[in-house]
Amino acid sequence: MRLFLSLLALSACALPARAADKIPVVIDTDIGSDVDDAFALALAVASPEIDLVGVTTVGGAADDRAWLVCRFLTQITGKKKPEELPPVAIGGAPTKKTELDWQIQYRRHPAAIFNRTLKPSKEPAADLLAKLAKAHEGKLVVVCLGPLTNIAKFIKDHPDEAKKVKRFVVMGGSIAVGYEGAPMAEPEWNVMCDIPAAKAVLSSGLPLTLIPLDATVTAKVSKFMQEKLFSARTMLTYQVQNLYELWGLETPVLFDPVAVAAVFEEKHLTFKELRLEVDDKGMTLAKDGKANARVATAIKATDFVTWYVERVRKFGTETLPEKPKHATKLIDPGAFPAKVHVAEDYDTDIEKRGWMCGKGDTKDVRSGGVRGQRAVLTQDFDDRQGNMKTMDRAVIFNPVPGPPMGPNTRLRFRYKLTGTDTIRVQLYSLTNGYHRYLSVSGLEQGKWLDGCVDMTQMRRPDGTGGALAADERIDDIQFYIDPRAELLIDDVILYEAAAAGEKRAFPKRVIFSAWFDTGAQGKEWPGRFQIVNHEKPRTWKYAQSVKGDDDEQVVRVGMRGTRKLDALTELTFKYKLTGADGVAVELRAAGKVVATRKLALTVDKWGDGSVTFKLTGKEVADEIVFRATKGAELSVDDVLLFVP
Repeated sequence: MRLFLSLLALSACALPARAADKIPVVIDTDIGSDVDDAFALALAVASPEIDLVGVTTVGGAADDRAWLVCRFLTQITGKKKPEELPPVAIGGAPTKKTELDWQIQYRRHPAAIFNRTLKPSKEPAADLLAKLAKAHEGKLVVVCLGPLTNIAKFIKDHPDEAKKVKRFVVMGGSIAVGYEGAPMAEPEWNVMCDIPAAKAVLSSGLPLTLIPLDATVTAKVSKFMQEKLFSARTMLTYQVQNLYELWGLETPVLFDPVAVAAVFEEKHLTFKELRLEVDDKGMTLAKDGKANARVATAIKATDFVTWYVERVRKFGTETLPEKPKHATKLIDPGAFPAKVHVAEDYDTDIEKRGWMCGKGDTKDVRSGGVRGQRAVLTQDFDDRQGNMKTMDRAVIFNPVPGPPMGPNTRLRFRYKLTGTDTIRVQLYSLTNGYHRYLSVSGLEQGKWLDGCVDMTQMRRPDGTGGALAADERIDDIQFYIDPRAELLIDDVILYEAAAAGEKRAFPKRVIFSAWFDTGAQGKEWPGRFQIVNHEKPRTWKYAQSVKGDDDEQVVRVGMRGTRKLDALTELTFKYKLTGADGVAVELRAAGKVVATRKLALTVDKWGDGSVTFKLTGKEVADEIVFRATKGAELSVDDVLLFVP
């Protein structure tokens, strides 16, 4: 019996804390601005001492931040029902403007966009705080990781409920130490972003625990500790790593995790009772008088970081994607394309709205390149047959507005692989509503190379779906690799294979293409023209001229931004002209003509036009203009500006 009781006691010690023993916690976060908020949220999730009962978001675009949290929680748990996860409420913006960085990409994942995750609560942050304070009267701890905008509003609008909070743990302020650990205090970011709110909270008389820079700025996660944390490859560490990679800096500092840890574990911290005030410049000052806060003044930083990494990496189990199927081989890109559906070289931010996954990289670029796209962690965009219980590394580009394909679609790209010899190439079909992919293995690693694949070889993960078909609209060009590997992508060109007998070589560089089949004039296709349906047997749509200056007929195609031209730049297009025997073709920048050519064209039927511009190589253009005389009618389609 004594042995049995001893074993029973030992087993009880090994069990996680019961719900009744946990501390109910709400986290108020500006996640998406700095990456330490993601590290802090991970600690809260991984700590059995904490019952995370709610999350509120603060900062510019607080709604996006809330969606980011919702996806974070869903990816870790696989759950999305409100009754299964803590509510996430949208808060307010502080007085100082705060922006989301590249981490916004995490929020713009299809998981969040297409109702695959938890949704933010409809009630505002201050109201959720009040409800939770009442529900957990005398026990709730509110952890404040951003500007104190929401907390000040909560105290003002719900004073009785605010008094029911056990304590507020605030990451903020700088008493004696600055951001770089310098022996000089300075205005700390969270305080400085909303000075009136910080003043209101510190003068509220409510129980405060302050975790200032003095006890956080040295808690840096070295490269070694990062590798140790991320090598766990759990769904929790994947999320933190994903946001860390999008953040883009090298060494995260665990400002906010120290505040979360202070809720239940203080062994790494030294505290002192102080009276604090905030001045008009955002300085946090220690004053004489009765203490109004318990303040962390020092930390055993190395011990804390080690403790943090061990705790978070043990939450969950390692998960890796399976080896992709549907193997094929690289092909020759062939001669000049019959049609270029979309091209992206990542050299400018013009098409940045289509960068669904990946991070711009200017350090490791191909010869002659400006910027490539580095793969980052992501969950598979295919939620129907993809593995939702792991993460891949990917570069994904969305060719807005979803072009229709032809019968022989090809994809050319430049790539650099490290740590794997396999790439999975995937497309989403807007027409059919599912993803298909192919894979290529045996690829050389460690240097920039050219790749081209036949997209008609794609199939769904289970082998169904059939070949990519003519007139099938697609979305999201996706390159996936093993999450332990690295991938860089550049010069993506989705095109239709060359027509029989084509003699021209594949373009050296595609500058711009316009085809008008989908999307709206003025939005996807800026400029001055009208979009009209083709008459049979031709399909889809084209740009038709409208009245311009001096009553001439014009098609002015905006290129959505300024694009660099080469010394030899060529323009091809399809046209139909009536009422005239030629057109003037111009390249313009900021309304001024960069280059112009006059062309004699066949009339009254569709034909192919081509013009070569000989330039200095220093010019740029943001508009292509076709001009015909008064009384003419000009139709233009399949415009392609390129370097031959």
